Amino acid sequence: MPKGRNRDTATLWRPGVDGVEVLHAHFRVHEYTRHTHETTTVALVDSGTASFVHRGEHVVAPAGSTFVINAGEVHTGRSLTDQGYRYRVLYLDQAALTPLLAGESGLTDPLAFDETIVRDSRVAGLLDRAHRVLTAPGTEPLRQQQALLEVCRAVQERFRGRSRAGRAVGPEGAGREVKDHHRAVALVRDYLEAHATDKVLLQDLATLTGVSAYRLVRIFSGAVGMPPHAYQNQVRIRQARQLLAVGVPAANVATLVGFCDQPHLIRMFKKYTGVTPAQFVAGVC
Repeated sequence: MPKGRNRDTATLWRPGVDGVEVLHAHFRVHEYTRHTHETTTVALVDSGTASFVHRGEHVVAPAGSTFVINAGEVHTGRSLTDQGYRYRVLYLDQAALTPLLAGESGLTDPLAFDETIVRDSRVAGLLDRAHRVLTAPGTEPLRQQQALLEVCRAVQERFRGRSRAGRAVGPEGAGREVKDHHRAVALVRDYLEAHATDKVLLQDLATLTGVSAYRLVRIFSGAVGMPPHAYQNQVRIRQARQLLAVGVPAANVATLVGFCDQPHLIRMFKKYTGVTPAQFVAGVC
């Protein structure tokens, strides 16, 4: 057997969202002894098959499945085969996430689940996106929080086996709600225009509008066609175009408009305009 064939690998991140840790691991020989976490565990199995004892039962989690373990619950963990398993894990701290989740029905309750394992392509897709966003260098906290909110909502609905029905709104109430939504969208747009270079958090926008963070993202996305983080990046790109057009060096522009460095500016500029800053400058008359 080639040297290192049985080597385990693991990487841990602490992204810019309080109360969240991210683990990516490939375990072939490692076995977790009986243990607990102070946080809720949400794991996506990418390949192989994980096996663990939880709530007195032997659980098998194949590739493509998602499993959750509530904070404080005893469990083990190992690979079911010699090939090992790859999985990506979110460790979610309820106390730290409460300010982010507050105000939205179904997200205010403790992160506690009845089911342990499901196969759900929507949940898996949201988790995959959240992991990419949470571990990508230079990703804005606003975008990370939005991805996390979507995951928390989907996991709550799927693993608790029910969705909470929204409160009925009569004709008069509906009109008031629409007006409130328009007001919230206008407030967020104005705020992001004025704070394009700042690291804006969803809690900031929720406090500003009086609308829960999760609902605000949905309202704003529906009205504007993009979530708040994308709108803020669009404002930054608009400002970058103006600065580049008058001869400000790209390295300086990146800092001036709120991106972490020049490569970050280049990636986002290309994404939003189809050309790099250098190509844009070359075409400026």
